Amino acid sequence: MRRGRNTMTDCLRPLLVSMRLFGLYFVRESEAANERKKFKCNAWMIHGVLVLVLLWLNVARMFSVFSSDDVFGMVVLNKIVTVTWMIQCAVSQTSLFASCHLGTLHKVFAKVKLSDQCAPHIRRIAVIYTVAAWSVMAIGSAFFGYGLLFTDGSMDYGLAPIGTHVTVSGLILVPRIIMYIFSFYLVAAHAFPQAMTYLLARLFSYQFKNVGEELDRCLERDEGRERDEGRVGDADIEAIRHKHQEISTSVSNIDDCLMFSNASAFCCQLCCFIVLLYMLIFYWMALMTVGLVFTSAGGIQVNHYVSIEPHSVDIYHVCLIFPFAAFVTAVEVIRKSNSNFGSCLGLHILGRLSLPPSV
Repeated sequence: MRRGRNTMTDCLRPLLVSMRLFGLYFVRESEAANERKKFKCNAWMIHGVLVLVLLWLNVARMFSVFSSDDVFGMVVLNKIVTVTWMIQCAVSQTSLFASCHLGTLHKVFAKVKLSDQCAPHIRRIAVIYTVAAWSVMAIGSAFFGYGLLFTDGSMDYGLAPIGTHVTVSGLILVPRIIMYIFSFYLVAAHAFPQAMTYLLARLFSYQFKNVGEELDRCLERDEGRERDEGRVGDADIEAIRHKHQEISTSVSNIDDCLMFSNASAFCCQLCCFIVLLYMLIFYWMALMTVGLVFTSAGGIQVNHYVSIEPHSVDIYHVCLIFPFAAFVTAVEVIRKSNSNFGSCLGLHILGRLSLPPSV
């Protein structure tokens, strides 16, 4: 493989091109090869500025989603999750824009050295993570499109202040379409920075692993040769230490570029996870509690009246409406009955449970 193509920007090209489409990555002209355009802004940088401004305006707009008529419940919790997620997207976009504008991210990519073994590995996982990020975008956009256009306004709170403070009749489809198009930039600001972060983590882990394996091979090779001295050659140790230091410096530089994006992703997603977990537990606890109350109440009432006046119970309706309660009652009557009438009643109930309603 050609050494000249073992650069970070070349290996990460699929991911970087995708990020560039959404204003998440650009290279200033002062860092490009053409020095005549050193002080000029390029189109990708202007695109990044516009997307960044729109994302922060969107965050400011979304705070109007709350109104004085809101009551604590599922709707309010959904609004909190939505606002938190949009803040995360805006912070991630800002972090990457600042890194690209200052040139730190491009300089770090230029300084990272990839070996002939590492470069194919990075190319492969870059393609995989790019496909994964686009898949997340496709799924997220499909959900957004369905929620905005086909659910009779269940997600219209995302159009705030329209619907919450401003009423628009007859033209609600236009804001929905605009919000759907804008959702592509939101999902991109969510997916691609995290894909980039994880890819770089895999890269540096791979490089650290190679350095460790190289040190082990060096120790094994020199163990027999320098058994008497009990140490490895200073030149080999210095070369390995220098490689380790270069990787550590690259990790530190990347962390300076992406630390705000990573911090916002962790904090905001943790907050959303807690709210969603609360919503999920609350919903299922409420659902199971209501179901348990009705099931228990029905069974207790039927069992109570059967025990008191077994001759006056409408066996057919018991079996039809409360089959489980009727089964429990039948078994209980047979077990506790001291007369032939009680046993016959219990067997009759069991027989009714096994017959179709028309019998």
